Amino acid sequence: KRDYYYQSRLGNRVFDLGLGPVALAFAGAATPEDQRAIDAVASAVPPDGFAEAWLRHRGLGWAADLIPSFPSLEETAA
Repeated sequence: KRDYYYQSRLGNRVFDLGLGPVALAFAGAATPEDQRAIDAVASAVPPDGFAEAWLRHRGLGWAADLIPSFPSLEETAA
């Protein structure tokens, strides 16, 4: 989903969040089918492997390949 409709007393507007494919893989996964796929992927990998597995499931292997190069939360807190 790329376009959103906002309605208020001041007016209405269609807007685009400008999300790229990686953000959409996570934020745009809202259908019942997506939720079933999320459950299947999450049950097949350990919690710390979900993001990489989900990106691969969505056909974004190039993004999944980048995950190991990012520091973990523990590394950034030190």
